[in-house]
Amino acid sequence: MKTIDTQIDLERLAEMDAEPLLRWAFETYGDRVAIGTGLQKTGVVMIDQAHQLGIPFRVFFVDTQRNHPETYDLLAEVEKRYAITIERFAPDPQEIEDLHKSVGQYAHFLARPSCCHVRKWHPLQKALATLDVWISSLRTDQSQHRSQNARKASWITDQRGHKILKLNPMLDWTGEDVERYTREHSLPYNKLYDFVSPYGERFTIIGCTCCHIPIREGLDPRAGKFPWEQGQKECGLHQDGGGI
Repeated sequence: MKTIDTQIDLERLAEMDAEPLLRWAFETYGDRVAIGTGLQKTGVVMIDQAHQLGIPFRVFFVDTQRNHPETYDLLAEVEKRYAITIERFAPDPQEIEDLHKSVGQYAHFLARPSCCHVRKWHPLQKALATLDVWISSLRTDQSQHRSQNARKASWITDQRGHKILKLNPMLDWTGEDVERYTREHSLPYNKLYDFVSPYGERFTIIGCTCCHIPIREGLDPRAGKFPWEQGQKECGLHQDGGGI
């Protein structure tokens, strides 16, 4: 393992396909690299690809403590299938209590950015403190904001002022690519994706129970995320488009 090289040729990395980029990252920086995932289908595909490389790799999960039971079931299933331990980074209980004292127990509705900051951004910073390279499963087809701002390889700065190389190996994959890979490799996935309401509503994004709802076909796939909001539909972790 070597210390991070801030002179890395980002353009060269951006030209690499997903698996070679994963191999380069894990072989070069070892345990200072980790895949960060909310266990969407794209993230599980990337875990499968990393596993097939035959190289030890880390995975972390920002646990907002507001996830569906099916998400925790999937986490356990992924750990068992790949014989790995997914590192969990959770919010500080005192910060949650302070948030509730400030705006109430429905902070996710009344002060959603602040809630995301406490439940997602701060735990992410704990994870980044252990890393030089953060691997995310963002794709450009997920939103206009991400298509305009995301990069396959870029530099970010964590709250300590430490430079982190952020990689999105699957940036140029489509949702259809992900679905096809998931079927062909019989990958585990969140069983909420099989849910259909009596009114034909399905989940297109799965996150905190209070902030993600199933929607009807024909709506923007991100319409079910913070459904009371308009705009970018980003939780605040990745305004540059580099989401988990």
